[in-house]
Amino acid sequence: MTVHSWVVSATRLVAKVYFWLLLISMGIFVPLAIVKVGIALFGDPSSYVFTLGWDHPPLTGSARMIENSPLVVGHDSPRLGSVLAELQRILPALYPTVIIGLALRALDKARAAGLFSDDLPRRLSWLGWALIAQPAWALFTAVCVAYLRVQVLTGTTFGDEVDVAFTGSLAMPAVGAGVGILVLRSIIIEGIGMRRDLDGTV
Repeated sequence: MTVHSWVVSATRLVAKVYFWLLLISMGIFVPLAIVKVGIALFGDPSSYVFTLGWDHPPLTGSARMIENSPLVVGHDSPRLGSVLAELQRILPALYPTVIIGLALRALDKARAAGLFSDDLPRRLSWLGWALIAQPAWALFTAVCVAYLRVQVLTGTTFGDEVDVAFTGSLAMPAVGAGVGILVLRSIIIEGIGMRRDLDGTV
């Protein structure tokens, strides 16, 4: 077996293992997350806990740090705060999980049906646009984090916190990679058209 064959076979195996692990984790953690968000929305929470970090401005009178940890307990707007605290735990891992899944799907299709298969451009399109949408994902994450922080910190504004969180979450290389993948997609579509023209002349 050639090195190329080993690589594509390993890619297909990784893709299958990844998707099985993803399904198992979604079957376990998604219901738990839904239950927690449901409790926050329809229950009567009195406080919420989220990661604030070790270095931060002074806290408001209603907030307190958990001893020897970067976690803070907030009490203002507990219902919305509880929902956003759950999102703060989920969002950082959700986006890269989706990107890895889309990339493996595209690689698996390329391995199984060839680089110029009819379904590959569609999978590359999903991957490319998901990467290009990274700033929107970063902004949504920043808004959630900023709201939580202004509830527990003094001397800070929502706009300042959004700016800091958005800058920290933004990944412009992802946007560049998305543009590159869409360019590759257009090249593959052109190749598929040329192959069909050649097949028609034989």
